Amino acid sequence: MNPTEISDALEALCATPFDPDEFGYAFAAATGNAKATVSKLRPGKRTLNKSKIPGAVLMNRRFYCIPAEPGCADVAMKLLATDKKTAQHKPEILIATDGQEVVAQHLASGDTLRCAFEDLHHHFGFFLPAAGMTRFKAAEENEVDIKATGKLAKLYDALIKKNPEWGVSGRRHDLNQFMTRLIFCLFAEDVDIFPKDQFSRLIVNHSGEKGVEAHLVIRDAFAAMNLPKSDRSHLPAWTHELEYVNGGLFAGKPDCPVFDPISWGYLLDAAGEDWRKINPDIFGSMIQSIADAKRRSELGMHYTSVPNILKVLGPLFLDDLDAAIGKAWDRPKALEKVLIRLANIRVFDPACGSGNFLVVAYRELRQREMRVMKRLVELTGQTFMKLSSSLKLSSFHGIEITDFGAETAKLALFIAEYQANAEMSELFGAATESLPLKDGGHIARANALRLDWETACPPPGPGGEVYVVGNPPFVGTTYRNDEQKADFKSVFEGRLESYGRLDFVCAWLLRASDYVKKHDARSALIATSSTVQGASVEPLWSEILSDGVRISFAHRSFKWRNNAARNAAVECVIVGVEKSPRGSARLFEGDNERTVDFINAYLIPAPSVFVSASRESLFGLPSMRPGNFPYDFGYLILTPEERDRLVSSDPRASKFIRKFGGSREVIHSMERYCLWIDDADLQEAKSIKDISARMENVQIQRSASKDAGTRRLAARPHQFREHASPKGHAILVPRTSSENRPYLPVERVGADFVSSDNNHCLFDAPEWCIALIASRLHLVWIGTVCGKLKSDFRYSNTLGWNTFPVPRFTQDQLDQLSASARAILKTRYMHHPKTIAELYDPDKMPDDLREVHRQNDELLESMYIGRPFRNDTERLEKLFKLYAARVEKIKSESQRKGAA
Repeated sequence: MNPTEISDALEALCATPFDPDEFGYAFAAATGNAKATVSKLRPGKRTLNKSKIPGAVLMNRRFYCIPAEPGCADVAMKLLATDKKTAQHKPEILIATDGQEVVAQHLASGDTLRCAFEDLHHHFGFFLPAAGMTRFKAAEENEVDIKATGKLAKLYDALIKKNPEWGVSGRRHDLNQFMTRLIFCLFAEDVDIFPKDQFSRLIVNHSGEKGVEAHLVIRDAFAAMNLPKSDRSHLPAWTHELEYVNGGLFAGKPDCPVFDPISWGYLLDAAGEDWRKINPDIFGSMIQSIADAKRRSELGMHYTSVPNILKVLGPLFLDDLDAAIGKAWDRPKALEKVLIRLANIRVFDPACGSGNFLVVAYRELRQREMRVMKRLVELTGQTFMKLSSSLKLSSFHGIEITDFGAETAKLALFIAEYQANAEMSELFGAATESLPLKDGGHIARANALRLDWETACPPPGPGGEVYVVGNPPFVGTTYRNDEQKADFKSVFEGRLESYGRLDFVCAWLLRASDYVKKHDARSALIATSSTVQGASVEPLWSEILSDGVRISFAHRSFKWRNNAARNAAVECVIVGVEKSPRGSARLFEGDNERTVDFINAYLIPAPSVFVSASRESLFGLPSMRPGNFPYDFGYLILTPEERDRLVSSDPRASKFIRKFGGSREVIHSMERYCLWIDDADLQEAKSIKDISARMENVQIQRSASKDAGTRRLAARPHQFREHASPKGHAILVPRTSSENRPYLPVERVGADFVSSDNNHCLFDAPEWCIALIASRLHLVWIGTVCGKLKSDFRYSNTLGWNTFPVPRFTQDQLDQLSASARAILKTRYMHHPKTIAELYDPDKMPDDLREVHRQNDELLESMYIGRPFRNDTERLEKLFKLYAARVEKIKSESQRKGAA
């Protein structure tokens, strides 16, 4: 059974009256077991049921199910959990139910589920292990984070189901605030901010059977935490035991939703977790996912991983701090200056979400502070009179548009502070007071593209340092809502003439550059690779890199992968900028780092030049043009079956039929045809009834078009918009092609093939052009200057081919390249009928084809520098130098002509 069928089977199961004697067998059937297997679970000498508990069904390594007495599902679950058979046979799922409530547990992870019996099918994903299917489990996340967040998410949903009015927009903030307060309490009682289990104990003791009074008890508890103990006379006596928290966390209305048995059970499950092990680096994002249904399916996956965050923070300021600490290591006065510097650092994330960047930055700075303090003790023999950090949460600033995200960021920072204080206490043997809470991080709940960033992070005084960091949202043009479009326009209108195709993240890049220029700050943001590729580079980066701003470091394109079930990959870059006219720069590519003199807007250590589209080749290459745009409304293009019928009805039609194709036809060898009628043959073509009818339909459709250009085409309904074909052959380059192929697809076709506009065409061009197009050199140039469509290569004749830098080839070199091109085509033909898509599958590419391409690359690259290039960065470095030199020469020649 597939998951959908299991869902349907569970729905049918819970729609029938509950029969405690039959439920275990019905559950076995619903999770994909054959009738014969289910029969063998029933009592008998050779039963498959391993349980000795009456009424329970234990299917080895799959599930252990037990019917419960009314109201006793939890008791029955404890019986299963402690049964020796559970430890012996290790079933994936434990499940107990009384026909009203279901309590289930995933034994390996400890994840629990509580739901009404009638809602069992809504949680079919939880039961997939019982059907032998693997539940996705994050490999890198802290297991406690996953379990705690999963239980809180279920609590959140259960509270909304019980209190639907809390789920509407007017009260959603109240529920989010309630959850934030609750999380703090659960954490505080496990890390000794509160006495051990104080909050849970008081809530359980005063809430009655299954939490019937929980909403009143929690309301009073939250009210008490907002007041000094001396001001609680109007509250129940038991609240005097609770600590005074203050800090704004419990300020305002201490309202609480009503609990039912299911939500109360989830609260108890969450309280049972060990919150000491919570990881503040990612905890914020995981907690934020509680309130975001879109993120729930991949719980915990929508965060910026710590290694990626450190790719930003390291080159931006942490590495410099480490160097300063190393230099001062044996000098107490110098180390004291490092502590002063640390105290004057501000970190600002204008798209902070749930605070991941701020939390990691805080943690890393605290670790360096403790390292310096420990060294000072070693050097001077003196201990610190007052144990407190000079790093304040108030030095960490953010902007977040959602209120739960903003509140969660503050909470995550507090957790990070507490854990750092605990580490400091252990290191130096003294304790830091945790309560009442001090000022937290400055997180502005606002729209970052509308807010004045100075209000979110005011410029520091003398000696202060501000670092702008983050991972702003990536949203392409197609996927923006109306509000995002308006926000984007507010940033770019009046500054860039063409900005509509830029990714949403570019608005943050520009605003960060403005902040850097005004306050001499430094910035490093994660962005999509599209921001440093294609035609958008010049308008965007000419504005960013103005007024003395330069790229101080960059991580070239890398795959952004989380451990999510759908595991979508995004090509990302990291760009650090600062206001400094000179200085070396750091360029990262994978695990390699180079120190270079300059990094341009394409993230290449090459001259600062922008590649602009050209109508003709700057380096004397043959003219390339787009193919023919049909504008035919389907009447001039034929399937193989339509071609056969047309020729069968009138054999004269074969004269006017040619092979036809675009990118898909070239790459996948798909068969299509078209009508191709020269003006001189028009009357003869009209005499063929079916062709004439097709032409008439084209004329009708073109005439009815709202586009004036299309209406003009109605005068020649027998032809595409263009009517261009070669005399002998054409070299075709598909407009879009997969990024996974090691080379760009290119094909040579005869004069009987008509190309659509989805290919670019070289008509009757020399064969050596194929050697250029099929090279690694050309692929990296196209990927950089033309950009990509999603993750696919997007070829452009004006931006890619006409700008492609080549040296001045000798005739002998051209002959060698032509021979190399023939070798590539010949090797392909030896594998007929495999398509280009099959031949260039990176995992299945034939060895002989791979070898001729390697030889082609080696031959071509030796013509550039006398040897093969070491890597793609070196390839691009050379190409950009050639391009810059050519552009400068053309400019000089133009100036001389103008002067003459």
